[in-house]
Amino acid sequence: MVEIKSFICSGFSSNVFVVRSEQNFLVDVGIGTVAKVQKYLKENDVIIDRIILTHRHYDHTADAKEMSAEIGAPLFASPSEAKALIEGDDHTIISTAFGRSMPKLDVKTLTSDSYAGFKILSTPGHTDGGISLYHPEEKILISGDTVFPSGGVGRTDLPTGNITHLKESVEKLTKIEVESLYSGHGPVVSEGAGRHIRRSLKFLEYY
Repeated sequence: MVEIKSFICSGFSSNVFVVRSEQNFLVDVGIGTVAKVQKYLKENDVIIDRIILTHRHYDHTADAKEMSAEIGAPLFASPSEAKALIEGDDHTIISTAFGRSMPKLDVKTLTSDSYAGFKILSTPGHTDGGISLYHPEEKILISGDTVFPSGGVGRTDLPTGNITHLKESVEKLTKIEVESLYSGHGPVVSEGAGRHIRRSLKFLEYY
C-alpha cells in the first residue's frame, strides 16, 4: 500500500511528495519547504531513505542540500541531472532566473530502473534527463514537470529542453495505466488521470 503526503506549493516552488511505500522517500525539494516537510516527518515518525529529484531545475532542488542534511537522506537523480547539480551549473539549473546561485550538491546517480515498487521512467523534454516515477500496481504517476493536470506540459524553451523529446515522453506516458497523478506543479489528480495525460499529448500536436 502506497501512501503519499502532498505538499502542494504555490508561487515559484515545486510540489513536494513524501512517499511511504516499501521504502520511504521524498520527491523533489521546493523552495522554502524544508521546515514544513520536516515537521510532518517528525510528527508522523517517518524516516526517509532517500530524496529523488525529478530534474535539475531550481524550483525543484533549491533546498535539497539543506533537506538532505536535516533528515539524513542522500540525494538521487538521473545521470545528466546529477552531473549538473554536482557541478552547480547555474545556467541549466536556471537558478540565475531566481537571482540565486546553486550550491554544488552531493548527488548520487540512479542506477536502477525501479525503487520501492516504483518504475523509474526516463521522460526527457523539459530537461534532457528528467524522470517520472510509476507504480504499476496502484497506477500512480509522479511526473515532475513532464505533464500537469488538465493537459499541461513542461516548458521546452529552457536550457536542455527539447519539444520532440517531450512529445515522445508524453506519448510513452499515455501507454501506461494512470489513475492518480502527482505532478511538479498544480493539484493532485486522484482518479482518471490518464485522461489528463492524453490531453497533454493532444496539446502537443499543435507544436
